[in-house]
Parts: sequence; structure tokens; C-alpha cells
Amino acid sequence: MKRPLTLAKTLFACLATANVAVAHPDHGTQVHTAAPQARAALADPVIGHNDVQYMVNSDWGQVGDAKAYVSNSHAMVEDSEGQIYLVTDHADNAFLVYEKDGTFVRSFGNLPGGHGIDVITLDGTEYLIHVDAGWQAKKGDGWANGWNNVNGAVTIVDKQGKVLRKLPSPIETGHYKQGERYKPCDVAVLPNNDILVADGYAMDRVVHYKPDGTIVRVWGGKKPGKPDHLDNAHGISIDNSDKDNPVVWVSSREQNQLKLFTTEGKFIESIEFPGAYAGQAFFQGDKIYLGVCWSKQDGTGKRLNNSGFVLVLDRKTRKVISAPGGTEPVYKDGKLQPMHQAQPIFKHVHDLYVDKAGAIYVGEWNAGLRFPYKLSPVE
Repeated sequence: MKRPLTLAKTLFACLATANVAVAHPDHGTQVHTAAPQARAALADPVIGHNDVQYMVNSDWGQVGDAKAYVSNSHAMVEDSEGQIYLVTDHADNAFLVYEKDGTFVRSFGNLPGGHGIDVITLDGTEYLIHVDAGWQAKKGDGWANGWNNVNGAVTIVDKQGKVLRKLPSPIETGHYKQGERYKPCDVAVLPNNDILVADGYAMDRVVHYKPDGTIVRVWGGKKPGKPDHLDNAHGISIDNSDKDNPVVWVSSREQNQLKLFTTEGKFIESIEFPGAYAGQAFFQGDKIYLGVCWSKQDGTGKRLNNSGFVLVLDRKTRKVISAPGGTEPVYKDGKLQPMHQAQPIFKHVHDLYVDKAGAIYVGEWNAGLRFPYKLSPVE
């Protein structure tokens, strides 16, 4: 039986002694506290629509007394052993590792600027791909204390954080022109183990690598007025429904769109999500999942802070069937109507991971140092 929708009575109480506002120009202003936040009583609600509903577990990602804090919970992935890896941009914790029940396992790594993550198997060994977006937190008492704006990097590491290789940037190889920048947001792995990197904070291009670091091609970019124009290519993922013809999904977040391409960069189509600044698409079973980092006021006005939610799509029709934390999806004449946050559950859903049971693990940006949530399907 489905439970009725309820609202969270209160989200968080901050026990920190001070708040520090630090500029992060690509996103706006972040507020970080000088210590991790403690949770006030939270009435965890059931959220979602159309019989696709979820129980919010707001305490899933807690780490107890371990010194494994986050500045931003950027992205997650599951390894072959069933553990969840969270990549953060915290100065001292590149990765946090969890069991699916929320048990904290460990933290490790000191790679800066963490923003995207994926897994790749090379010569029988599973590795992590770490994406540094170039917004590297300055250290201050172990916390983000301002940001360095530098060119980013993509690095392959083992599960202890040892570097296997750093992929050369397109600046180093001459694929970018002099003076252009490289600030990658996300990464995806093709069935043949080639690596696609979305440069969403600089040139809005996709850089296609071989696993050894050789660049195959570079495609995409800013093309205002053209259908393949990308504006904040914040997420990238692969739809392997047709193994012989995988489709690349790229978020054009500022346009409230996802755009589909061939692996060679040929534009296929756009999918509109009016009012919703969505990132990476995640494919699991018969559904597609998206994290929404902001929404617009009433779905059409100004972009609102602290306004994230989740989108769940039917994989066959590509229509939104549920929007946990957001307004109910409505289609008129086949077009999705503008959406916005409806419940104050999330702040900025930066990325998400979905396991085979359909549970959604939600990471947030600029959410007061809080750890990921887990959304469990309501049967």
C-alpha cells in the first residue's frame, strides 16, 4: 500500500559555531560551516507520483565519529562488490565508501576538485575514474575555505587511491586552442572501455579517450542557435540498450535539456525538462533517473536556490512519470509542462546512483556538508 505524501516538518539544525560563505563562480555562493551539521528531528516523508514513490532515509550516509566529512556530495557509483563510492571535493576525503545499508566503510584519497566518478575494468582489475572539475577547495581547518579556479583533470586510480594514470588534457595534446580551458564535469565508459569526458565548466565539449589516454576525437561545444549546442555539459552517460549502437546522453543543464548523440558526436535529439536544471541521466531497468540541481520559480521564472528534486522517466517513452520532491509531472499535447520544487526535501541534487533494487542514492551540492540520502521504493 502506498503511503500518503507528507512534508518534512524540519530539515536540519546547525550546531556549528560559524558559517563561512565562499565564492564558487560556476555555481554561485556556497555556505560551509566550520563543523559537520547535526540533524534535528526529521519526519522522513514518502515522495513521488503515479505509484512511483519513495521513502526518504535522511540518515543513510552518516559516518559516526569518523573524520570523513564532505564539502559537497558530488557523485556516486557502485563497484562489483556492491559497495557505494561517493566522490567529494572535500580537501581531505576524495572518496567515501559505504555499504548499501548506509554503513560507513572508509574514506581515502587526496585528489582535489572531485566532481564525477565511474568504474572501469582494465586487465581484469576494477579501477575508479576520478574527475577533478578544477574548482579545488582551499584548506582551512580541514574545510573548504575558498576555491582555486584551475584546469581540471581525469585520473584513474585503484581502490586504495593509488594512481594508475592521469589522462592527458586536450590542452596538453593540442586538441584545444591556446588560451582555452579544460574543466571536466563528468565521465562515462563505453562498452569497449573507451572513456568519454564532458568538459561542462569550460568548453562544453566531449573528449573521447582510449583507456591508455590517447584522444580519439573531440566533439560538441557551444553552438548557440543550433540543436547540438551545449550549455553547461554537466553530465554524460551511455544508453546501452542497443549494444551495437550505444547512445550518448549529455546534459545541457542551462537549457533544461538532455541531448542525445552517437558516439562519434552526431546529434540525434533533445529532451526538454522545462524548469529543471538536470544533470547526468542514470539508466536502471525500465526507468531513467535524473538529479535536478535547481528549479525555476513556478517552473518559468528565476532560478531558485535550494530547489533540487529528482526525476524518474519511463525508459521506453522517455516521459517523466514521477518527480520526488518536485511538482507532479503533467504533459499537454505531448509536452512536459514547467516543473519546480514542491517539497523542501533536497537542496541541490547534484547527482544520483540507482541500484538494481531501484533504490536511489542522492548526493547534494551546497547542502550544508550533509551526507547522501537514500530513497527506498515503496511497494
